[in-house]
Amino acid sequence: MSVVEGLTAETKRTVAGRFAGLRLGSGRPMIIAGPCSVESEEQIVAAARAVKAAGATALRGGAFKPRTSPRSFQGLGEEGLRLLAVARAETGLPVVTEVMDTAQIDLVAEYADVLQVGSRNMQNFALLKQVGRAGKPVLLKRGLSATLEEWLAAAEYILESGNDQVILCERGIRTFETSTRNTLDLSTAILARTRSGLPVIVDPSHAAGRRDLIEPLSLAALAAGMDGLMIEVHPDPDRALSDAAQQLNFEQFSRLMARLELLPASALESIDACREEIDRLDERILDLLLRRMAAARRVGQLKRGAGLPVLQEDREHALIDRLAGLAGDELAGEEVREIWQAILAVSRRAQQALHA
Repeated sequence: MSVVEGLTAETKRTVAGRFAGLRLGSGRPMIIAGPCSVESEEQIVAAARAVKAAGATALRGGAFKPRTSPRSFQGLGEEGLRLLAVARAETGLPVVTEVMDTAQIDLVAEYADVLQVGSRNMQNFALLKQVGRAGKPVLLKRGLSATLEEWLAAAEYILESGNDQVILCERGIRTFETSTRNTLDLSTAILARTRSGLPVIVDPSHAAGRRDLIEPLSLAALAAGMDGLMIEVHPDPDRALSDAAQQLNFEQFSRLMARLELLPASALESIDACREEIDRLDERILDLLLRRMAAARRVGQLKRGAGLPVLQEDREHALIDRLAGLAGDELAGEEVREIWQAILAVSRRAQQALHA
């Protein structure tokens, strides 16, 4: 069966295994972050440290840059690859970088953990065939005017080389709109994920071409069920040698990760920042508790109509055991039981009031 027709359910279940080390399929979005271009060791190492601290799971950075103008910065080449390896050694982040030509594949694969095929090369069929044989995951960006069928057919070239480690990336398509660099096409990204069974991530930086739209586009992508994001982050975006307008600085990236609820607690650098995060989470928890209580009252009404008792011990024990297991090592089982026994006690009282 071709990828254009749809991959099997078994393929979908093995995503996590295929992309070991990249956290795809873990239930947490993959966040690839870093500068558009590698410019210096100081720049890429600083970026790697900052994005990792904010919760990124992989580092991006261009060593070979396909530019519209031959007079634009073309990247540092092999020196850029070496600097990406230095940044990986400093942070442990897997490296994602673009390969532009079949002659570069072995060189890039020597340094990179994920080989990126850019939008301009989506239908470079010689490159697609060869890059799949490198034995590394391949991130395939959608062409700026490619249809869904063309995008998936390009992925199939990689798959048929024997490499099932393909990640699709929606980076916006060219439309009549001129206020943004491209137009983010979430509808096709959703269809690509459904049709292929491959993980799909979104690049809001290239889709928008402007940093003020990266947050809303990121929120929309994750709300739509995408598997991750690819975001450009630079120590000093306004001085970047490429794509300055669409790169975030470190503080902006941290705020974005907080908005996405992906910022680790270790990134909070003051008591005030910690308290602000706790207050935000408490409000979220309260909202969820209010919704839970409404559902519990409705269950009470249905129990009363069916002549069932309020207390159903087997159900409560199974619920608490399941939640204690989900908490893992982050929260002790007894602590989970204490919290949920209190919640269940309040729920029972609300249901008992309906039976009175």
